[in-house]
Amino acid sequence: MNKHQEFKTYKITNKDITIELTNLGAIMKRILVQHNNQELDIVLGFDNEQDYLENDSTYFGAVIGRNANRIEDSIFSIEGKQFHVESNEGDNNLHSGSNGFHTRIWDAISHNDYSITFSLLSPHLDQGFPGELKMEVTYALTEDNALEVTYKGRSDSLTVFNPTNHSYFNLNGHDSGDVLHHKLWLNSDKYSDLNDESIPTGKQIDVRDTDMKFTELRKISEDKNNEFDDNYILNSNDIQQKAATLIGDVTGIQMDVYTDSPCIQLYTGNGLNEILGKKGVVYNKHAGVCLETQFEPNSINSNNPPLIDGELEYRTVYKFSEV
Repeated sequence: MNKHQEFKTYKITNKDITIELTNLGAIMKRILVQHNNQELDIVLGFDNEQDYLENDSTYFGAVIGRNANRIEDSIFSIEGKQFHVESNEGDNNLHSGSNGFHTRIWDAISHNDYSITFSLLSPHLDQGFPGELKMEVTYALTEDNALEVTYKGRSDSLTVFNPTNHSYFNLNGHDSGDVLHHKLWLNSDKYSDLNDESIPTGKQIDVRDTDMKFTELRKISEDKNNEFDDNYILNSNDIQQKAATLIGDVTGIQMDVYTDSPCIQLYTGNGLNEILGKKGVVYNKHAGVCLETQFEPNSINSNNPPLIDGELEYRTVYKFSEV
């Protein structure tokens, strides 16, 4: 990192919600909602940017790029040419590698009270990916408490573009313990069958009669024994169609998710272990839940790879109510 670059924080706000962001990783550090006449922070994170770099495997609040989730054996091909990326999870690549977009200083190219746009230039063969990619991410708060996140990509040749945001939500408050009694609904009848390295086998399994079923609103884990790191195939990737609903079991705060991405990764923070977070709070297993809008893991090696050639954008909306 260039020592002349410095960390900067920014805020966007409306009458009910304030979001604090940093140019490191285009990270959302805080989502503060008004609830019962107090301000509640509903995402996990750190007070200092340096802590995000030192705990970079948590990916708290960060934009993931160029490719979210896993690439099997850290190899893929585009137009018959093979490319190798870093193996940072066994033999596989996770979230593009240790030098992913979550570790970069982004440029804040526009900012007003309710929205901010960050920009990043990723050169040819950055992280091992071909082609130059210019990426912008815009966070915009609406008057009706929707946070609209837009990922714009512009490439000079055919390459990978599968971004997501890796926020860990705890709608009871970031300091309130585990989220397994949050209620969850997903607009998904199928999930990806995974091998023991969390790579899809190519088979998609029907959620009916399984613990994976969230087609009716229910607790994430009734007995707190279930945990998830699973890819759900959405029934619709129409941005107007609700993809997920999450409700804090204590506060009743509700977050509805809309996306034009084809999948959501449900991750219940299984890897968190005594992470010293904001205001001295210790985050352990299941302290937050991620709903990562994305393409299916390893889809770069499938018949439906997440490619960009020219300009492309994806959108995800988080709509908050009962705040």
